[in-house]
Amino acid sequence: MEGKIKTKFKKDEKLRFALQIFMVALGGVVGGFSFKSFFEPASIIPTGLSGFAQIIHNLLMQINVDIATSIIYLVINVIIFLFALKLFGWRFIVLTLVGLGTYTLAMQFLDIPAITSQAEDVLLFAIIGGVLYGAGVGIAYRYGGSTGGSDVLAVIINKYFPKIKRGACILFINVVVIALTVITSGLSTGLYAVIVAVISSFMTDFILDKIKKVRAFYIICDDAEAISQALLKEYHRGVTRIEGEGMFSKKKKTILLSLIPDVQTEELREIIKKIEPNAFVFSNIVSETYGDGNFLKKQSIFKNKIRQSQSLLKTNDKVSRKTEIIKVKMLKRVKLKLK
Repeated sequence: MEGKIKTKFKKDEKLRFALQIFMVALGGVVGGFSFKSFFEPASIIPTGLSGFAQIIHNLLMQINVDIATSIIYLVINVIIFLFALKLFGWRFIVLTLVGLGTYTLAMQFLDIPAITSQAEDVLLFAIIGGVLYGAGVGIAYRYGGSTGGSDVLAVIINKYFPKIKRGACILFINVVVIALTVITSGLSTGLYAVIVAVISSFMTDFILDKIKKVRAFYIICDDAEAISQALLKEYHRGVTRIEGEGMFSKKKKTILLSLIPDVQTEELREIIKKIEPNAFVFSNIVSETYGDGNFLKKQSIFKNKIRQSQSLLKTNDKVSRKTEIIKVKMLKRVKLKLK
């Protein structure tokens, strides 16, 4: 049974990765479409590195150098990625390259004349463009990728300067872009950039909010070992075993408690059905967690290693101190004997 479960999850892992690639690509297309069909026609400069690329494009146009904003954005991100290759895992790099590639292509080619012809309504374009841009970024984030830009740059800065938090980096980049927008294009254009920043941030948070939700699953079952091993090995989720008794049947039952992200609940139901179709399962939304619980197995293993290392260091320190004390005592004895 365990072998079949492993085989199934390997197949599911490939399908999940394919889905991630598709969804990150979709996020890139939506984000690039918002720029090409809404921001660019209405001369709106969004925040982030795409806005910075637009500012550079506008400045180059003043000296009769016409380089597409998408090309400038791509070049900036390529430079950033040269620094980022050692910092990210291969999966994130692949997904981010997919998101960056589709975003750049859509940024260059995906304009709809029926939409761009109405660009005189700048406020409406800022609102709709902000919603679409935030949705694109949120979709890419939610499925483990990115469309490139300020978030990747923020991670790099945080890596080399740990005291500077990622949120502060992104905020600083946005403030710089807005300031440059005001200087190069006027106050009203800068204010539209602020509107886009607020709306897109709200939309991104709205899309990402669901993935943050966690459900507490209570699984009353007979084959607790197989279900708990599937959760531990395949999902890497912590599981707590509780012994119970049915007050009507007077039969001993095992209750498994595990916290699962909301987006994985369907997969959990499927695995329980395959192992024990008659298991009784119920769940509720977890609004808050605190304390020293092991929600993620991988994270728990890492924490345990840190604790073990810390305790080992303390032990080694004690041994070292004892060794030094013994050495001092021995030297004193030798001195006394010599006298």
